Amino acid sequence: MIPTAEVPIIDGRLYHLGVVVRDVDAAMATYSTLLGVPAFHRVDTNYPARHRDWEGTIANRNAFGRCGNLIVEVVEPGLGDGPAAEFLDVRGEGVFHVGYATDDPTQRPGGLGPCFEVRNTIRADGTYGIVYLDTLETLGFFVELVHTPIADGIVELVEALAP
Repeated sequence: MIPTAEVPIIDGRLYHLGVVVRDVDAAMATYSTLLGVPAFHRVDTNYPARHRDWEGTIANRNAFGRCGNLIVEVVEPGLGDGPAAEFLDVRGEGVFHVGYATDDPTQRPGGLGPCFEVRNTIRADGTYGIVYLDTLETLGFFVELVHTPIADGIVELVEALAP
């Protein structure tokens, strides 16, 4: 465990947990029971990204649900060498990112740099609206920074899919 003094202070609100799995269909049942998620809804992703030294298309099998005020995203990596695939290869299944809605996705608490950027989320100022900070070695998972309007859109999508 890292010393409390080294834990990054994020300017934003926790809104999202990302869990990487080998089989999204089986995981929906598992995490529905484990976390009390009433229902998951499949929303697969396909987008341009950069992760570390790799650039290309990420295409994952995803499912989203609510656990209280949190969005839970279950991700089965598919195409591309993104953070979900890295985590699954290195650490196996589990929580691979914690997402914060923030007005400042350019923040770099403690000097942490980004290791992942979703390339189709460019904001008016030319910066990316979804980035992962490189916290895997220090925290054991990635910290995801999502520009508040994008995070709100994700929440609205998940709510619209709910029965």
